[in-house]
Amino acid sequence: MNMGCGGYGSGMGMTTAPAPAISPASGTYPTPLTVSIQDGLQGATIYVTVDGSMPTLSSPIYRGPFTITQSAKVQAIAVVNGYSTSPVGVANFTLQ
Repeated sequence: MNMGCGGYGSGMGMTTAPAPAISPASGTYPTPLTVSIQDGLQGATIYVTVDGSMPTLSSPIYRGPFTITQSAKVQAIAVVNGYSTSPVGVANFTLQ
């Protein structure tokens, strides 16, 4: 774990933000499926994709639980002041 002294400015810190937790876990579920994402840091902005593409700062911002109706690869990153951008959280959902 990187225990840097942190920094100032958006996403420019030495410590990496934790990867967002996507719930439920990867797996096969009946359709529709409600997906939620959480990050352990207060004030984190979470960017999410559901099409398998890598999330970036241009991706949609997660604003609360959402429903998917077809199989999807959900990926998310967290950005917090004083931290570097998180690793990508990933969940693969197969819907029946």
